[in-house]
Amino acid sequence: MSVAGEDDTGGVLRRGWALRPATLEDVEEIAFAELELFPEEAWNVFQVAAEIEHPDRRYVIAAAGEEAERGLIGYAGIMLAGDTADLHTIGTRRPGEGIGRALLGWCEEQARSGGAARLLLEVREDNDRARAFYTTAGYEEIGRRRAYYRVRDGYVDAIVMQREL
Repeated sequence: MSVAGEDDTGGVLRRGWALRPATLEDVEEIAFAELELFPEEAWNVFQVAAEIEHPDRRYVIAAAGEEAERGLIGYAGIMLAGDTADLHTIGTRRPGEGIGRALLGWCEEQARSGGAARLLLEVREDNDRARAFYTTAGYEEIGRRRAYYRVRDGYVDAIVMQREL
């Protein structure tokens, strides 16, 4: 288990939440969070379960409590694919508390330990907050996927970003 907020000396900055690998017991809560955070693109319980069970995927949750034993407050997942990993999802119910950064850091570490040299992701073109978050974390825009996200009134492009690990 990885406690959120470790400093450079290995000390723990207590914030009332922690990270742990996702399990099938977390599927329903992750699916509910998907509906809450990404209503137009939410994955259902079957899709989430398939991701968590897949041998080339790594999923993590942030949950309240020092042992991540209480309610889900964030989650993220990657796909390992040789020297490249792909960030499939990341979301937090409590923005501004460092949860997203901790989740992304966990994903980057899993990608590195899985043999990836870079991490790719797609972000909605109209999601300025997420784009700024990834830019601050060292990601750069490398492309665009036209009409990648389906929304109520049509489609939105995805901006493809990457970071060398």
